[in-house]
Amino acid sequence: YDEGCAALLEHAVPLHREYGIPGHVCFVASQVGVVRDVPGSSYDGMMILSREQVHELAKEGWGASCHGMTHAHITEDNVAFEVYESRTRLEEALDLPVAMFCLPGNNDHWPVVRAHAVAAGYTSILTIFDDVNTGDTDPLRLCRCPLHTEYPPPFYSRFDPYKRLHQAIDRGGWVIDYAHCPMPDKPIHPAKDCTTAELAQRFETVRRVGGDDVWLAEPNEVVEFLLATQ
Repeated sequence: YDEGCAALLEHAVPLHREYGIPGHVCFVASQVGVVRDVPGSSYDGMMILSREQVHELAKEGWGASCHGMTHAHITEDNVAFEVYESRTRLEEALDLPVAMFCLPGNNDHWPVVRAHAVAAGYTSILTIFDDVNTGDTDPLRLCRCPLHTEYPPPFYSRFDPYKRLHQAIDRGGWVIDYAHCPMPDKPIHPAKDCTTAELAQRFETVRRVGGDDVWLAEPNEVVEFLLATQ
């Protein structure tokens, strides 16, 4: 879940518990336990999870990643602040290790982040390239599968609870779902989120289609496993 809105505790976390699926939260390093301050964001003004709340989620298998220091576009001019310093800042804010970076905004700055990630202490990068990951996927270019109610024109693609699951099975791969803050009845932004009913439908489909073969893991877990077995 990009941003880490505290409303997840009320609306999404109960579904994770019901279906036994751990979650993952991507935090803007300078905004933990405070009201989100990213003007223009659909989630601006929403309360962000606190250190204590994150620690409780961590006990249930949840993980975290760094979403930059301020959610800004990253260039060579600000990479020290947005990628290097943000990791230290987030580890101090959460009192947890942080080894994963999540691109803020879009994929345009992935080359800059990729060039600095390892030196900054990261082992992996979450992008918004929409695809299945496999054992051959570069951990510094992990793809994610967006869960959205409706993507904007010209596509108008609707929510699909089966999205990329059969592709992952066929390729022997794995899927990282992502949303922001699912809400009942209506998403905060239909192209960035799904509803809680749609989230429950996705979880039920993952459990049913995956059966006994699916590993319901948090992304850091998978990366650690892959790096250890390469």
